[in-house]
Amino acid sequence: MAHQTRRRRTQEASFFIDGEIMQEPPFILRKASQKETTEAPPLRGLKVVEFAGLAPGPFVGLILADFGADVIRIDKVGAGINTDTLTRGKRSIAVDPKSPTGLKTLRRLIREADVLIEPFRPGVMERLGLGPEHVVEGKGGGEGLSANPRLVYARLTGFQRQGPYANMAGHDINYIALSGVLSMLSNQSASPSHPNPPPSFPANLLADFAGGSLICLVGILLALISRAQTSKGQVVEADMVTGARYVATFQVLMSYIVHPQWGAMFGKGDKQSRGTGVLDGAAPWYGVYKTRDDKWMSVGAIEPQFYAELLRLLRASVPSAPESCPPHPSPAEQHSRSEWPNLRIYFTTIFAQRTRAAWTETFLGTDACCVPVLDRDEALLPAGSGREAGVTLGGGILPYLPSAHATLVQSGEHNPIPPSPAPALRGTPARIAPGSAEALARSASGQGGEDEDVQLLMNSGEHTFDILREWIGASDQEIEKLYRQKAIGATDVPEEWNAPASKL
Repeated sequence: MAHQTRRRRTQEASFFIDGEIMQEPPFILRKASQKETTEAPPLRGLKVVEFAGLAPGPFVGLILADFGADVIRIDKVGAGINTDTLTRGKRSIAVDPKSPTGLKTLRRLIREADVLIEPFRPGVMERLGLGPEHVVEGKGGGEGLSANPRLVYARLTGFQRQGPYANMAGHDINYIALSGVLSMLSNQSASPSHPNPPPSFPANLLADFAGGSLICLVGILLALISRAQTSKGQVVEADMVTGARYVATFQVLMSYIVHPQWGAMFGKGDKQSRGTGVLDGAAPWYGVYKTRDDKWMSVGAIEPQFYAELLRLLRASVPSAPESCPPHPSPAEQHSRSEWPNLRIYFTTIFAQRTRAAWTETFLGTDACCVPVLDRDEALLPAGSGREAGVTLGGGILPYLPSAHATLVQSGEHNPIPPSPAPALRGTPARIAPGSAEALARSASGQGGEDEDVQLLMNSGEHTFDILREWIGASDQEIEKLYRQKAIGATDVPEEWNAPASKL
């Protein structure tokens, strides 16, 4: 029987949300229940051990949890709150692997797992006695420390596991720098007056999440498919340098080719070629332009028929070009590079004549490849809910927010709204993310029950007791002993467990 005595919270935290200091607001730390869909998610029954780390590893675990896996995060004992926000659908257990009983507890948990996600530098898990040779092959085994040959052991590092950078600290920008991809990226056009524009990096998306998380996830799923055929797990090694270069396969291969009409699509990354390709900053018809109200429109009119439509609508919207502006261009001059400087001036001047909302109304429903740049919250608004001077805005993401929530978003008085899982599986869909636009829309239409709060942060050890009972069948007496030995940690513990043990 579980203890029903008074409990006390052992950690408290304050943190920033949109610049304000918050003290555990209910939408942050509330345990969000998961509503079952009509069909079970595809990964239901899969058990995943995720060692706490920075964003790339947790994103792998979040996707697995979204699609039904039981994901537990291994935290340090006494770590307090973890600033990892990729916690949806997961639970936390705090265990000390340097304690003999803590190590044994971890080995018992891993023995029950299908997948392990490890985000550390090479050698860390081996020194702890938790490397593949220990948990997969059974090295150093003993009572309760048997092997798990079916385990998919996923290792995600920044730099490659071998070579001169293997044990160095780094971040996304460093990984894409070594991959050769950063040198090929620029958001500025090279010109005689501005040669060798600097490389541009897309926040920390390319290495951390595309080359790291998603490549690692693909490896896990492939290993699980293989296990279904062989009954054996395997080690999956993913690093963000190799992964980022793999994700950029199209750009790398296209940099060797010159299109007969368009010219070079991408430069190879040296100072002579960076910013000279069609898609890396040189072409004026592939970029962003500021509007009269200091907002932005995106232009991607690559194909000639789409470019002609873009020019037609620009001319129709601003029939008389300002004096400082070059004349309306001809579609036939799209690939005349000598005209590109004037064309860029033309686009810059014309888009500045009207508001973003007016341009959105002009291009909506056309093939001009021109849409507004929406901010984080605008992308969730229903089409027509954000109106400027009677012009429709919004409509970036489906499903739209219900009108009541859209009003809150527009006023800035709303809780975080997380992205919904992707892709959409029509037969075995992902769990609906609490607080997402999809969840709020279903609730408003009576399909999804009560609104649920967003699960952003999770205390270290918030679910320790439940996990030990469910995963390894630990008794209350065993859990108390582990706690008193400081092998495990928890947020809510019976008060008497923190009192000195009685002497017999």
